[in-house]
Amino acid sequence: MKIEIKSRFDSNKVLVSGKYENIKDCLEKNRSANLRSADLQGAYLRGADLQGADLQDANLRGANLRDANLQDANLRGAYLRSADLWGTNLQGAKGYLDSHDFFQEVVRQQKIDTFTQKEWSIIGQIIVHRLCWDSIRKRFNKSAMGIFKKLKKVGFGEWEEKYNSTIN
Repeated sequence: MKIEIKSRFDSNKVLVSGKYENIKDCLEKNRSANLRSADLQGAYLRGADLQGADLQDANLRGANLRDANLQDANLRGAYLRSADLWGTNLQGAKGYLDSHDFFQEVVRQQKIDTFTQKEWSIIGQIIVHRLCWDSIRKRFNKSAMGIFKKLKKVGFGEWEEKYNSTIN
């Protein structure tokens, strides 16, 4: 089937085009292609191997990325709202700083006893209310730092770095 992946910002701009079995097949075969700003809203990418893909500013809203491999992918500015990230390999991903959906999945993948009750309460508020960095700082000051330190230990240090810059 003919697949065209277009820019989310310019629907006339085709990023990838060709004959593929499906969108997942297309993306896996074109991981090194410029997928920046790709419009992949609602795409079925379950189990896709997108290791190292450049998905900066991509629209992945509602995409099924369950059990996909996003290891070392660039997700800066990617829109992940309502994307299914359950079981996705997120190790080494970059640019996830402002994604509540990414944060939620990283936290979910940790053992339940990783965080204290107070930290779970903070995590819940961040996720449910989709708090911005200024709101997190104002509400929790240094109380949230433990969460970001623990996530840094498992390979997700962007949040600690950002939080440190907001409280200093």
